[in-house]
Amino acid sequence: MEIMSRKKLKIGVSACLLGIKCRYDGKAKGDPRIYELLKDKVDLIPICPEFNCGLGIPRPPMRLEASPKGTRMKVIETGEDKTEVMRDWINVELKLLERIDIAAFIFKARSPSCGLHGVDLFNKDGRCLGKCGRGLFAAALVQRFPWMTVCEEGDFPEVAEKLVIAVPPGQERK
Repeated sequence: MEIMSRKKLKIGVSACLLGIKCRYDGKAKGDPRIYELLKDKVDLIPICPEFNCGLGIPRPPMRLEASPKGTRMKVIETGEDKTEVMRDWINVELKLLERIDIAAFIFKARSPSCGLHGVDLFNKDGRCLGKCGRGLFAAALVQRFPWMTVCEEGDFPEVAEKLVIAVPPGQERK
């Protein structure tokens, strides 16, 4: 007789890392380790902020720009500002993630929406100021849930261990 069932952790993952073709170019950047190691142990919640906020697939590439109004997300070719569209979606999504009690998030590195650290930040003239940006969704999620375990795909094995998920030998960070 089972007295208490253990609820599975819910872990958010940038959808492209799970092999979903949602990147700006219509491709995926799947990391099979993530799905294979987690599929039976947690509930995976795939999220693509750029698609989910209505930017479509494919879509023009975007970048982060520094401005007096803070970091902006703009279409590289036209300069069209997509920041408010993204922020409106983020506000709704963070409330949903809070309700479903998400425990961790695995982000796609270098993404203007999901990059956790080291995202290229540009000035309005297109000059790179350095790898000092953080994607808009990643920044908002970390601010809203400072206690949450977060990482990019390259750091996944360490996070898996932190969540008490065994990482098989040979699957460690390379």
